[in-house]
Amino acid sequence: MSLPIKIGISACLLGEKVCRDGGHARDLHAAEELAKYVEFVPLCPELACGMGIPREEVRQIDCAGDIRLIGRDSGEDWTQRMDRWCHKVLPDLESEHLDGFILKSDSNSCGLQRATIHSTIGKPARRGTGYFTRKLVEHFPLLPIETASRLTNPIARENFVRRVFILSRWRDMLNKGMQIGNLVDFHTRHKLIIRAHDLKGYRQLCRLLGESSVFNVDEIFDTYATLLFQSLKLKATPRKNADVLMHAISYLKQELDKGDKQDLTAQINAYKARKIPLLIPVTLINHFARKHDKQYLLQQLFFNPDSTELKLLNHL
Repeated sequence: MSLPIKIGISACLLGEKVCRDGGHARDLHAAEELAKYVEFVPLCPELACGMGIPREEVRQIDCAGDIRLIGRDSGEDWTQRMDRWCHKVLPDLESEHLDGFILKSDSNSCGLQRATIHSTIGKPARRGTGYFTRKLVEHFPLLPIETASRLTNPIARENFVRRVFILSRWRDMLNKGMQIGNLVDFHTRHKLIIRAHDLKGYRQLCRLLGESSVFNVDEIFDTYATLLFQSLKLKATPRKNADVLMHAISYLKQELDKGDKQDLTAQINAYKARKIPLLIPVTLINHFARKHDKQYLLQQLFFNPDSTELKLLNHL
């Protein structure tokens, strides 16, 4: 890859003392493991928009559909100041070429799904997206985003890593030029990864490329990107990955003897039952693909990812 992997992150997760009580929320996985392989771009929206340390809690208040950021005790309205900061910093982040973002869980500014939104008309509080996160998603709709707490789940971590590296490769491909041939090559190498996330989306993307002659190039690329990253938001579970592994065996059916097929199937079933890691059946299929020169399988990034990506996936 031509550029380093860059991930935005809530600054408190790296141990920076920016929380409202002057403390931090250091996340060991991010600060000690991911940091070995990626470049972090830390942000603290609350501190950056002018709130001090220490500071009172700000809450999201639904005022007839307009979400406001209001100080819990003082009633001070921080909405406009946060909006001004977001309006400035989000365009500036474009030059960072972020490949993903990790957010502090449950934060009213940075939460992804579990931030609290209060009602002004007596309705129970509901869960939703944090104020800054909402602006982040609007500005970077393709960006892989997760919270630190959800990344404690191995499947969520694996999916996040996959999406981060796919976005990086997508950007590299665009830098080569928006040519249909480049897009077809990108799609071909990612086929099995996409299939593992979303079989329906995989078929839609294949159909889109098959009909590419009736669209202009910009439209094809925009539509492809939207469909691709929508599909990647669906988790690639052990069951889905096992289906892809069984599909891969079909490319070797003439070369494998009965014993090899049985051994491979047994390893795939063991992975599906979560008894062994994905690396084991992937390594076996890679061995047979190389032995029998199955170029379609060898070019699949599902089996042969980028070296940094492979290190992270194996670590997981």
